Order: sequence, then C-alpha cells, then structure tokens
Amino acid sequence: MKLKYLITVLRTMKMPGLFPIIKDWQAFVRMHFIYAALESGLLEALSTPSSTDDLIKKLNVKRSEILEALLDVGLSVKELAYKNGAYSIKGKRSKAVRGNEGDILAAMIQANITYYSSAYRNAADRIHGAALGNDLEKMGSLVARFAKIGEPLIRDFMTNIVTGKNPMRVLDVGCGSGVFLQSIHNANQNASGIGIDIDEEVVDQARQNMEKWGLSNKFRIVEGDILVSPEGLEGPFDLITLYNIIYYFPSEKRLELLNRLRSMLSPNGVVAVAMNFQSMGKDIGAANLNMVNCSLEGLTPLPDLDQLTAQLNESGFNEITAHRLMPGSTFFGISASIA
Repeated sequence: MKLKYLITVLRTMKMPGLFPIIKDWQAFVRMHFIYAALESGLLEALSTPSSTDDLIKKLNVKRSEILEALLDVGLSVKELAYKNGAYSIKGKRSKAVRGNEGDILAAMIQANITYYSSAYRNAADRIHGAALGNDLEKMGSLVARFAKIGEPLIRDFMTNIVTGKNPMRVLDVGCGSGVFLQSIHNANQNASGIGIDIDEEVVDQARQNMEKWGLSNKFRIVEGDILVSPEGLEGPFDLITLYNIIYYFPSEKRLELLNRLRSMLSPNGVVAVAMNFQSMGKDIGAANLNMVNCSLEGLTPLPDLDQLTAQLNESGFNEITAHRLMPGSTFFGISASIA
C-alpha cells in the first residue's frame, strides 16, 4: 500500500464513532445472512457439505449469482466454511437456528428482520401520522414461535400457583396452542377448565393439541372474545390466566376486562398475568417490543407495572404480588386475588 493511501486510512479510522458503528453493521450483515440462509433453505441444504453446483440443484436455483453472493457473505461473516470445493456451516449462530431445537432462535431472527424492523423503518412517517402497520394477523404464528422463549419462566410461575390446589378450575384467556393448559395439568392433575382464543385457526390447533395430549376430557377450547361473553364460558374459576395478552386490549378496555374476570372468579380465586412491562430504559427486549406494539394496529403500548397494579386495585383485587421472572428485565408475573 502506498504511503498516501495508508495516511488516508489512518485519518479515516480516527472518525469518532466509526469502530462501534462498524461493529454494529457487521452484526447487522450477519443477521441478514442468517435470515436469507434460513428462508432460502441454504442452511438446511448445508446439513452436509456441498459444492456450488450441488446447492444449485438442491435449491432449484435460477439466479446463481445471488446464491454465490450469499455464500460469499456467509464466508465473510464466518458463518460458513469452504474446503475442498465444498461449503459447510461453521458459525455457532447458523448451527443454533437449524432444526426443531433452533426454531425459537430462528423465529427471533425472522421477526426482527421483517416485522420488527418495519417498526423502525417506518417510524418517521408514523410519528407524523402515517397509517400504522396492519401486519398483526400475518405475524401471529411467527410471534408465537418467538414467544416460546419465555414459556419456561411462565411455567415455573404458574406451577407455584397451582401445585397442591384442589379444586383447580382454570380459564386461560388467549390460550394459543394450549401449551399452558397442558403445563397446568402436569403440575396439578386436579386441574380442568376452558381455554379461549379469538383466532379461529389457533382454536382449531388448540383443540387438536388437547386431543393429542389426551386432555380433551379436561379442557374445552372456546372461540370468542372474552369481553362479549361467548357461549359456554361459565364460571366460577379458581385461576384465570393472561399471558402476553393484556396489550391486545386498549387501555380504556382493560378495566372492563379486569372487572369481568373478577366476576368470574371463585371466592379464593386468582388472576395470573405474565408479560413485559414498560422498560424505562432498563430492558432492551421490552423496549423493542413496545416500539413494535406502538407501530401496529390491534396492539397497544406496554403498560407500566404500577399502572396495571392500580387497575387491579380499582377492580377489587386486594392481594397483588409481582414477581420478576427474569433478572434485569421487566418481565413480571402478577398474581391477584380478591382476599
């Protein structure tokens, strides 16, 4: 390298903030590579080392130049290796997102590159009044996959509530796949009850899961909106659960929701809530989720913990306990009872 070029490089390297931004940019490129490699089937095709020609055949490639460019990016971010004419997976991240065990991590990358990224890309327009995103229905299954990362924490929180209780009649609001009803039954064989969800496809899946898990005689799945009293939702219940669901209800509807749930409780019943709350700069995950919530139709900002506690009090819940489910985060479990 000529001296004048070296001097120019050295001067450029002194630019304030250059190195931190380059580091962030490299992580950005790596995440985009993994997303493209997942979506295109490249990571699956590389379950065995393959040449470019092998990959063209496996993936039915029509534009080989894009494949070759993607492979080059994979090598440059150290996610792929090339030896003896064949590509293979090298990076820990690319290895981690493959197969069923890596689905949660794969969903995390897919969500952030697509819908979550959109919240930031369109933030300037939406701040000034442009229409909010309308992708909520499309992203439902992806968010459900991503949300599984919090399931063990919610399961532990829930197990502490239901263990040893008899009777234990449960209502799971926004039951999703029914996995938490299954977990409740695993923790307490006396448990039975109802799961309700507003999404028809989700309800069908939950019913199939109850059948598969041998729990159809224990839990009934109902389609409908908890606020409009769907048929077959008779109480009282000893436990009503709401996991990652409160922010689907506008703030002005939350008091109505809590009043309704209180009216459906048995005298010693408990309402259990688990979710992220406002981060106030302390939790990047919650802050990112709140940014997305504020940018999509059908979602509302994350509530403040004190705000929801006050609404529970106003609805007649006298015993309220908040448990931080993840150290350093604003992911809390709240148990509330009338007495």
